[in-house]
Amino acid sequence: NSGESLRAALPHGGAALFVLTEIERLRLTRQGHIPFAIRINGIYCVQLGIDGNEAQLKKFVTFGETMVQYNADYQGDYVSGGSHIKDVAGAESNVAVNIHKLLPKEVESLWISRLGDDSAGQLVQTQLEGRTLVEAERFSGEFTGVSYLNHYGDDHVKTYQRAGSAASKLNFTDISPHLPNSDLLHVTGITPVLSAACNETMVQALHWADANDLPVCFDANYREPLWPPVKARVVFELMIASATIFKVGHDEAEIVWSRGCSAEEYARYFYRGNVRISIVTRGSEGAVVFDGSRMFKHPGYSVEMVDPVGAGDAFVAGFLAGIFESHTLREFASLDFHNRRQVLTHALNIANVCGALTCTRHGDTAAMPTMEQVEEFLDQHGPRASVV
Repeated sequence: NSGESLRAALPHGGAALFVLTEIERLRLTRQGHIPFAIRINGIYCVQLGIDGNEAQLKKFVTFGETMVQYNADYQGDYVSGGSHIKDVAGAESNVAVNIHKLLPKEVESLWISRLGDDSAGQLVQTQLEGRTLVEAERFSGEFTGVSYLNHYGDDHVKTYQRAGSAASKLNFTDISPHLPNSDLLHVTGITPVLSAACNETMVQALHWADANDLPVCFDANYREPLWPPVKARVVFELMIASATIFKVGHDEAEIVWSRGCSAEEYARYFYRGNVRISIVTRGSEGAVVFDGSRMFKHPGYSVEMVDPVGAGDAFVAGFLAGIFESHTLREFASLDFHNRRQVLTHALNIANVCGALTCTRHGDTAAMPTMEQVEEFLDQHGPRASVV
């Protein structure tokens, strides 16, 4: 039932081989009791020595802008004095917060940015600290970005006050001290469009990752108000070249690349260069994942939709957590055929649960579940990921 009880069964000064079910393996790994399990003919086995073999903390790093968000608690255009949910929102910090909530004992998540020395900057700092590590200096004379989220039926529109914000002046020296010894760098397609400085920072960060074999997760996160598809495509193609994991929504892919492809066809199309996992999400209809040899598919879960904003970030955090429960991205790359299938199926199930549950409340991260809540949801609704 626990790593301690397993070790208690060890002969003095020796080691032993234990057979685990998949659920036992995941729970013991998440608790930090076992670092790795080997799959032999469909059975998971773990070898523990008397010294303990404790799992090492995995390090997740991301950078980008987080703003104060006024999320309208009503339908239609912005109303001055209307009811708003005041929150902080940023794609990168959302993922950092979410992955920490899923795996607080297994992953050290760090969000890097710059903030203005204003009330908005104070709110961002206060809201994020304790939910992820924060490295974001507040600069006198600078301002923190603000966004307004308005709802129109099943659709939503965001407007921004962010041009020239403190975060738009992020440079590589803000990020570089935190990259060594990291296990994953997570980036989005939002950061490079914020300013020329942010674009150069992204180029340098990805160059560093390439040169130092640091896995990169790239979530396209296309924002149409910020730039036209043709410009985004040029930058995204350069970023994909450095990505280990690439994730894009099917609707985003069609806007930016306009190939008229199915989700499965786009997943195959983006599997190139350094990409080892290509993910195309399909909103409430789930997602597909391609690993170079197999196509994984999940049909999604039906929930009562309240606010879909943040679901993509929750999906990414859930997917990464599904891998990080037992492996780093570097370790994942060396897994055999069967182990990769098991890990990706598990990660896709978690990702879809996280994405669905996030839609059940207002706020980017308010409804993000813990891993225990994910397990409870899966017990009730079942895992649905499969190889097609």
